[in-house]
Amino acid sequence: MSSSFEKLVLPGDNVGVAEEYVPGRNVTEVDGKLVALVQGEVVKNDQRLSISIEGSKRKLRFFNGDTVYGQVTKSDQKQILISVAGVQKGNSLVNCMAEGYIRLGGGRRDEVHQPPVRIGDLIRGKVIRVGQNLELTLNGSNLGVLKSRCSRCRTVLKAQLPDLYCENCQRTENRKIAPDYGKLKI
Repeated sequence: MSSSFEKLVLPGDNVGVAEEYVPGRNVTEVDGKLVALVQGEVVKNDQRLSISIEGSKRKLRFFNGDTVYGQVTKSDQKQILISVAGVQKGNSLVNCMAEGYIRLGGGRRDEVHQPPVRIGDLIRGKVIRVGQNLELTLNGSNLGVLKSRCSRCRTVLKAQLPDLYCENCQRTENRKIAPDYGKLKI
């Protein structure tokens, strides 16, 4: 079977004409033109005279120790829910969509534990357990909040170590701050 990989295409791109090839997998015919249905690489099979698209979407697997980026979506006394939007793989950041959580407390019931983050914070965390949802931690020298807003007026907080300061309200808030807080373009 002789097939050759061509170029990368997006859904809706023209990949050939119906007079030369028949539509293969992930390709449809529209008014005599062959149109891609998914993002991926064009594969031409000269024996069958067909054009297919091999999708470039791969299932992303998480591993213990992966560094992830996300936003705090919910917080209660037992856990903090994180919407994970990216994972560090090698030297590149890979977009993803996953749910994670950070466990809180584990101590006595009457113990009041202040969460290290608040709803809306953008964080960098580390995966410590892979399951249906990712269990994350902020314990580590380069982990913590990357960007945060004032819980009263929603102004972006400035780092005044060891706390964060709101220039609008003139109040401070406490978070687990990453060393590069406010320096990343988010």
